[in-house]
Amino acid sequence: MNTSPFISFITPVYNEEENIARMLANLFAVLNSHPEWNWEVILIEDGSRDKTREVLRAEVQKYPNTQLIIHEKNQGYTQSLKDGLKAARGQYLMYVGADEEFDSSEIPAFVEILRKGETDVLLGVRWQRNAYQLFRFFLSVIYIFLLNYLFKVRINDYNWSQAWSRKVLDRIDLTSQSLFVLPEIIVKAHDLGFRIKEIPSNHRGRQAGKSSVNIKIMGFALWEGLKFWGHRRSRNYKAGKI
Repeated sequence: MNTSPFISFITPVYNEEENIARMLANLFAVLNSHPEWNWEVILIEDGSRDKTREVLRAEVQKYPNTQLIIHEKNQGYTQSLKDGLKAARGQYLMYVGADEEFDSSEIPAFVEILRKGETDVLLGVRWQRNAYQLFRFFLSVIYIFLLNYLFKVRINDYNWSQAWSRKVLDRIDLTSQSLFVLPEIIVKAHDLGFRIKEIPSNHRGRQAGKSSVNIKIMGFALWEGLKFWGHRRSRNYKAGKI
């Protein structure tokens, strides 16, 4: 009998002591009402400097099918995500942020599409970003436009909640060390001929705390995107593992 989960939910967590308990309560309110999904949750605590680790250790005791990975030192969002992907056992894997900007009540819409086998990569799209400050909104628009132009694809949101089939991730060797890791998955999945589908998603804005994303982090993601663009144009580029 195959006991592997159908879907794994992966959440990197860094300095979210004010949000994580509420985020988990909202997430599990949805998951516990859908045992037929056969799910698991992977949490990666990334060396937070506040009380996030203590909160997480207490909270995970309340919830079944949950694995907590601890980074003794901060290793960054990308390494946390990669560690979560490595630990996950699901047929599908979905990234869910810890900051409560994503509304967990939308998860059934994602999972229903996956259960129907309609796509290999499912992207949430924030058509409205009312919680963004104007400067960050324009940076996001420019970022999306530039990536679409460079990679000759049409994606409306590269860095929001996403879900992937395991067969996609098994084919891809992730090299990014920045926020470009999510666009890297999308572009390589596209190059390998996997199906990509978008679904509308609400952007609620932060409930508490401050985002760790800044100009330096976004700049590094853009720099990695430009390097990947150059590599993708070379004869040595291979989207999938050999």
